[in-house]
Amino acid sequence: MMNKNSIRRSLTYSTTDKPYTYDMNPVYKSETERFMRSDEKSDIVMFGNSITSQADWNELLGREDIVNRGISGDITEGMLKRIRSVLKVKPKYCFLMGGINDITRRVPYEETLSNLKTIAEILKTNGIIPVMQSVLYTESRFFSSDYNNPIVTKLNDDIMEFCSENRIDFLDLNRFLSENNSLKAEYTDDGLHLNAKGYEVWGKVLNSYLKMSDK
Repeated sequence: MMNKNSIRRSLTYSTTDKPYTYDMNPVYKSETERFMRSDEKSDIVMFGNSITSQADWNELLGREDIVNRGISGDITEGMLKRIRSVLKVKPKYCFLMGGINDITRRVPYEETLSNLKTIAEILKTNGIIPVMQSVLYTESRFFSSDYNNPIVTKLNDDIMEFCSENRIDFLDLNRFLSENNSLKAEYTDDGLHLNAKGYEVWGKVLNSYLKMSDK
């Protein structure tokens, strides 16, 4: 479990023109190594960035079969590079969310979309059911909200199209957590991350999905 200082360091956005890469994240290497040392096997993996990493998913969903593979500050390039840490868990489902840090870091759009598609395809090839989740909108308190949210809309549209073409389930979390293309203020304390109320909504969506899928 990362402390608050580690989370702040991983979310310090550079203002230089140097392209951002996954290995510039100060917590990426140590967290990936920790995941690779683990021998955990479980039915479900939650895969993403800090929005994923900060939840206790077993407690939230009332289960004991969920492994968290979120890394604070991660971009989709980093997620693709560490896909082995998901595959080795041998889950039935992998719930995937990524892209908001790519947008904020100005990662080229097509690279982000390609990374997400490739991750889903690798999961399918390895017998894992990928469940792609919408990239969450940010709220006005987040410094780049005005820049982020139009791109979030486009990225989610393209993810949905990919899922439709490839028979992959897509969970539109923004339907429950956002309105008018913005994260609802009641579900965030900083404009980017979810608070307890936001995670509670997300957990209900996941439980509903799993209940239907396991029938």
